[in-house]
Amino acid sequence: MASVDKGDLDNAIKDFDKVLQLRPDDAEVYGKRGAAYFNKGDFDNAIKNFDKAIQLKPDHANVYYDRGATYIIKGDFDNAIKNFDKAIQLDPYQLNAYNGRAVVYTIKGDFDNAIKNYTEAIKLPPDYPHFYYNRGNAYNLKGDFDNAIKDFDKAIHLNSEDAKAYNNRGKVWLHLQEWEKAKVDLTTAKDMGVDIIAAFHNDYEDVEDFEQKTGIQLPEDIATLLTPPQS
Repeated sequence: MASVDKGDLDNAIKDFDKVLQLRPDDAEVYGKRGAAYFNKGDFDNAIKNFDKAIQLKPDHANVYYDRGATYIIKGDFDNAIKNFDKAIQLDPYQLNAYNGRAVVYTIKGDFDNAIKNYTEAIKLPPDYPHFYYNRGNAYNLKGDFDNAIKDFDKAIHLNSEDAKAYNNRGKVWLHLQEWEKAKVDLTTAKDMGVDIIAAFHNDYEDVEDFEQKTGIQLPEDIATLLTPPQS
């Protein structure tokens, strides 16, 4: 999404209005005004502006991406994918569009296509840790824990300060019953500022819920690590 000062969005939009009075066919300004409406949370007006920008400049890959990202927030996943498809068709190096398309497939539960899109993105800048992290999450959701570990390993190798990667790798180690590795990763994430209990509870109600759903009993020390302290 185009960068807009969130602290002064109304004035930014007014400025874009004035420019468009003078240059009503300026696709770039419509795109920027759409980004301002997006950052303001006015997604309908954002899409109207992206529509106009694309009408004036049909080969603007970034605006297709921006419109796709807006459709995700509106819950219109089919139109989001169509826009990401078009962005990639126009610009095969449109990394954000691969990422956005993968996000939609993940939301839809189509983890194979999500992984495919992250893999395509990784081919372009192979040392970008964010895509390894995201693909690791997709593998985890698919239940392919070995490949999830490999991707989190790579993400951490590229960015040793990625606390969420340690946390998510730690949770995958639980499924593989690699208790010491899980404890090291979860503790590392906790020391780096991650609320590992809250993160665990995003996936499971509590330790008992994890054990019932996976058929895996956690060691007492790890169960304690993932349980809120008694008040």
